[in-house]
Amino acid sequence: MNITLKIIKDYPKPGVNFLDINPLLQEPKQFAYVIDELARWAQQTKTDISKTAIIVPEARGFIFGAPVAYKLGLPLLLIRKKGKIPNNPYSFHITNEYTSYDMEIDGDLLEKYDKFIYIDDILATGQTLASVRQALKNKGKEMVLSLHVADVPALKSLRDDNAQLKDLTIKVVLKS
Repeated sequence: MNITLKIIKDYPKPGVNFLDINPLLQEPKQFAYVIDELARWAQQTKTDISKTAIIVPEARGFIFGAPVAYKLGLPLLLIRKKGKIPNNPYSFHITNEYTSYDMEIDGDLLEKYDKFIYIDDILATGQTLASVRQALKNKGKEMVLSLHVADVPALKSLRDDNAQLKDLTIKVVLKS
């Protein structure tokens, strides 16, 4: 299926080429294709997914992770910005290509699961992914798979050099 994401130059800051998912969201057949692919890959993981939860970062990860969790009958855990989790927040820090900030996961829900499938829209430098994976490791949890709608090929070398991502299976639906 031919799906093209819109590139917005110099957003959110000069020198960054932002991949806009809005065109994809306006095409129900294309959106369904992406969700089906993410779900298919989640089902093919070597882990028992019946004991696995989907974990997604705010905000665009919610768009793709929620329908996959629904389709597979899996629990969904949200990663939110600090101050948005009302129940026993487990906080950790993220530094990515844009900024640095604190994120949270509901600590009580986190304790219920040992394995996680991470789903997000765009894989750029991999810093957000690495930070979430480390936060899970710090709690004795495992990220078994990372799924993304698209990636930024020009940043692949940064991802490849990140020791926290070395042994993680990462899949991307839309190849550039």
